[in-house]
Amino acid sequence: MNKFLKWISYCFLTAFAFYWGSNLLLWFPWSISQSLGITLMLTVAPLLWVVAVYLCLVRFPNKQLFAASMFVGIIFLFVAAVLDYIFFGLIRGAMEELYQMSTFYGYAFLLALPILEVLIIPKRIKMRYRKLHRQNFVIMLNFGLTALGILLIIIELNITF
Repeated sequence: MNKFLKWISYCFLTAFAFYWGSNLLLWFPWSISQSLGITLMLTVAPLLWVVAVYLCLVRFPNKQLFAASMFVGIIFLFVAAVLDYIFFGLIRGAMEELYQMSTFYGYAFLLALPILEVLIIPKRIKMRYRKLHRQNFVIMLNFGLTALGILLIIIELNITF
């Protein structure tokens, strides 16, 4: 497989994994208190996305980091929008919770974050370049499917705190 297509696939998989991981992280506090969930959504969840973007950028097989940041932003936005529709609309049946202003702020954040990372730490990203290996895909797939599986079990068994 071409290095670029392999990297694009990794970005989609990373977005998938971190989407479900962040939703799992937010589920428990949100079920206790909505204000606690919102607080974590605005503090801890962005840090997870910073890590996800960084993992994608350091594996970009080219020196064009600005182009990579644009690809990552678009991929993350697309994955978040599709998975939000699936999670809130189809799985939870809660579309009214989805299309709030905060959702669109979150989408804008995902679009801008990769560009900000490239502007703030370009040398660090270039110095930390890593080749993509099969293990990177396996780790992200396991992380994403595990988080999704746990969330589905919680929803199916109606576990609350």
